[in-house]
Amino acid sequence: MRYWITIFILIAVYLTTYAQNEAKTLLDKSTAKIKALPAVEIDFTLTMENKAEDIQEVHEGKAWMKGNLYKLHVMDVENYYDGKNIYTYMPEVKEVNLKNPSDEEEEMLSPTKIFDIHNTGFTQKLVSQEKGIAYIELYPLDEDKNFTKIGIQVKTADSSIEEVKSFGKDGNNLIIKIKNIKQPTPVPADSFFKFDTAAHPEVEVIDMR
Repeated sequence: MRYWITIFILIAVYLTTYAQNEAKTLLDKSTAKIKALPAVEIDFTLTMENKAEDIQEVHEGKAWMKGNLYKLHVMDVENYYDGKNIYTYMPEVKEVNLKNPSDEEEEMLSPTKIFDIHNTGFTQKLVSQEKGIAYIELYPLDEDKNFTKIGIQVKTADSSIEEVKSFGKDGNNLIIKIKNIKQPTPVPADSFFKFDTAAHPEVEVIDMR
């Protein structure tokens, strides 16, 4: 579940406008602008909901991305990817898990792949467009995915995203609301995207490679 949350957050970051045949050019232009930045900093909220079980949890989150590197901070866990290793740091238990991504994880965690996910992984449908908001649904071509669709709310005035929602097959839905996207100043060094074990001698490193 935590792996899918990480993937979903990264997808939401890059879906900064809507995708349908006539809007594909806008989506490509929008993602091109993000890719052109040397780095990106994102503030968001993550909501986990299950209406049948009356569950709704809201968490503040922050993400940084630079090339194929990323750092996510959400749900009291820090996730790092330095292009080679995945670090999952849990401050509450003073533990960090270190692992190599699987082939599937490496592909999905690649920003290059995520940028083009609307072109290769989904069919698109513009469901509604009113009061300055377009609502679009993306349907995965791979029926084995653990979600049925991704819904996107977009401001049509500037093609900026308001919300991305994953509809889980098990009733567990994930909702990302983008609060702010900007270029961080200064641009983080590559070391920012790697957990610093020397700076945290009290943390137990569990090497799962």
